[in-house]
Amino acid sequence: MTFVELRQIVEARIGIKLTESQEEHLAKFLALLQEWNGYFNLTAITEEGQIIEKHFLDSLLPAKYITLSQKTLIDIGTGAGFPGLVLAIVFPNMDVTLLESNNKKVRFLDTVVSTLELKNVQVICGRAESQPTLRERFDIVIARAVKPLNILLELCIPFSKVGGCFIAMKSQGVDEEIVAAEKAMASLKCSIKERHIDYLPTDHDERVNLFIVKNDKTPIRYPRQYNQISTKPL
Repeated sequence: MTFVELRQIVEARIGIKLTESQEEHLAKFLALLQEWNGYFNLTAITEEGQIIEKHFLDSLLPAKYITLSQKTLIDIGTGAGFPGLVLAIVFPNMDVTLLESNNKKVRFLDTVVSTLELKNVQVICGRAESQPTLRERFDIVIARAVKPLNILLELCIPFSKVGGCFIAMKSQGVDEEIVAAEKAMASLKCSIKERHIDYLPTDHDERVNLFIVKNDKTPIRYPRQYNQISTKPL
């Protein structure tokens, strides 16, 4: 996929018109990603067209279903900045926090934010279960991760305001995760509001975005320490 194709698809499918400045920012982001990936393992996807499609386009899919302008968003375990950094570039009036525990990835994120002069992005180095000052502060919590939904919920829901939304970005096979996460949703006082399925254009890879609303305050005992979350998930 090229940036021209990205622009056309984003406008046609998501309803967003990318500006020239935003495309330039995404191109610089891509160049930095490829440069740093030569030193650190930031992503297994290294070819330009695949980065544009499987990272940039994929990161923008939730914007098809939810208003992001003027919102506060935290990306949990953002890695190399997906989806949070892409969303911050395309929605400059959104306040974005990127949370990542890997020091090398944090250095990369800081470099991208500084190079692109992104004033709406804050990068925090740390683990999700160790951020009490960020509790219940965000309109939107998002995670594009491979961890099972019942684990993701305990890590992510505490960051959301009551009435806010957690977006779990998943691929195929999510039905089993939803069933296994029923107890976690009850314990964390949240519920699935919407589920949307999209397909990436080249390989028709399935992408599932779960929109989970937080119905009440998260009990103070959550999140637990990660070894408890992972070995005894809710």
